[in-house]
Amino acid sequence: MRCFLRIVFLLSIFLFPLAHIAAAIHHPGPYVPLCSRRIVFKASYLALLKDGPGFLFRIENHTSKSIQLAEPVPSSAHWYAHVGNKWLWRASSGSGGSYVDAINEHGPVFAYQPKTVPADPKYIIVPAHGSYEWTSGEHENHALAYKPGCKHCNYPGEREYKAVFAYAYLPPVGQPAQKELLPCGLRTSLVDMPPRPHAR
Repeated sequence: MRCFLRIVFLLSIFLFPLAHIAAAIHHPGPYVPLCSRRIVFKASYLALLKDGPGFLFRIENHTSKSIQLAEPVPSSAHWYAHVGNKWLWRASSGSGGSYVDAINEHGPVFAYQPKTVPADPKYIIVPAHGSYEWTSGEHENHALAYKPGCKHCNYPGEREYKAVFAYAYLPPVGQPAQKELLPCGLRTSLVDMPPRPHAR
């Protein structure tokens, strides 16, 4: 019996740190729920600019309170390639808006949380029962950089792509909560992209 207890004790010494490391791996960052359908984020391909595609973005606020989003909006972009009859993920850029569980499209998304407050923070304000519309390209927002052509994220023959744009933000830890700041995440539907040349 004593031998058994010693083995259990030794295993607990070695396995506790491993369990602690595993727990850290499974909790990579803060996350927020997706917003209700009363707040809608839309995007559409606008034109091919010098620095890449340009997009028209629109947020519709069907609630009775104004909402505030910390720029940049969107905070991330996710590209999908047409493979057979499915759209498969190929690449992402930016921060905030990725699914915590990719299988659950209605589940929470990871949020971007800066370590400190920006020196000159900028916000988008959408009035109650109102909307806000703007255009943007890679030059204004680096999260829009079009990346499905990188070595590790595209496959020969893929030419058709679509993108999902997302936003999820939390203020730095220890900062006072802002009532108007959107406490949930936004994701657009799949957005058409211009065709890409065949991979070589």
